[in-house]
Amino acid sequence: MKKWIFLLLSAGLLWYLLMPQWQSLDKMAERRFKALNLQGHELLVGVSWPSAINQDGMADGLQLAMEEINAGHLTGGPPIRLVFRDPGFDRAKNQKIALEFADTPDMSAVLGYYEDSAAITASVLFESSRLLHLMLAANSNAMTQRGYKYIARTVLCNGLIGEALAKKSVALGYKNFALIWEENAFGIDLAYQYHVAMDGLAKDLLYQVSYPLDRADFRLCVNELKEVDADVIFFAGLEPQAGDFIRTARALGLKTPILGAFSDTPEMRRRAGPALEGAMFFDFYDVHSPTPENQAFVRAFQARFHRLPDAMAAQGYDALYILAKGARFTNSRNPLDLSYAIRFMDPWEGANGRYQFDGHGELKDKPIHIKVYKNGVPETLGVGAGTPP
Repeated sequence: MKKWIFLLLSAGLLWYLLMPQWQSLDKMAERRFKALNLQGHELLVGVSWPSAINQDGMADGLQLAMEEINAGHLTGGPPIRLVFRDPGFDRAKNQKIALEFADTPDMSAVLGYYEDSAAITASVLFESSRLLHLMLAANSNAMTQRGYKYIARTVLCNGLIGEALAKKSVALGYKNFALIWEENAFGIDLAYQYHVAMDGLAKDLLYQVSYPLDRADFRLCVNELKEVDADVIFFAGLEPQAGDFIRTARALGLKTPILGAFSDTPEMRRRAGPALEGAMFFDFYDVHSPTPENQAFVRAFQARFHRLPDAMAAQGYDALYILAKGARFTNSRNPLDLSYAIRFMDPWEGANGRYQFDGHGELKDKPIHIKVYKNGVPETLGVGAGTPP
């Protein structure tokens, strides 16, 4: 009896502490719907992305898309204006920016996030404040399985990634594997999905370990891996820790092939150094794809920024076009209208391939590319008849 009384009192206290915040979010939602139901002079879109650290093409891809969309009046209504914020990998900054966007009544959508934990936190705030959340890089399966109405994802979820990577691992001739993951939403989920997929293909897990992001030390696990006869190490973690692992592994003489979830960023190359040679990672974009949509994008991006686009540039570019299509179809700035328009739109070919969504806002299947560093440059690895690096 005392236990139930304690639980009831605890629940009541939690409700009392959180109710002001949820009431505030509800008021943000009311102000948003009132503002966006009026005729507006712009379609306001927030962007939360760690541009300074990643130094990728996300901001440029979005900028190019905005310029093209506004010049061609492709929303069918008001032009798009982007509001850029850079939280780095700071949890407090991520939450502050999410609250800023939630409390901006004229804002219709937010594009982001690079890191899953930040995206999960933001999605709760955006759902309660009725703000459309377009995810461009966060992959956690759970995010589209909560019944949220104000969310859509333009990148593959971890379930589809894990399945595709397991098949490619087997195609490369790998029969058993080791698994290392970062202790956060992204790493735990991706490692699990890859493990399940490899189990389904009757491949053996020989070694597994996780690491904390704030004090990652890979010396012990690298020495343990030297005693394990794994064909491949799957590293379910991002930069910069991925770079530290690869540098440590090669410095201590571990020669096992490494397949990682990291991106080809300046920080990753700096942390790993020459040890990157031969390391593999997966990517969602092939800059050399011969499709008319991609070739037009590459030409326009090169003309505007004098370099080739990367995966994040293509992701940002396509996402803004998808949002513009939703705005044109609905003739609305209302986030719920835009969300449903995106979820149920006909298949669309963008720079980064075909986009089609299910009723939960989840992107359906798309190709994944395995890339390997050769002479310091990532090259797409032909999977199927090739030989593992």
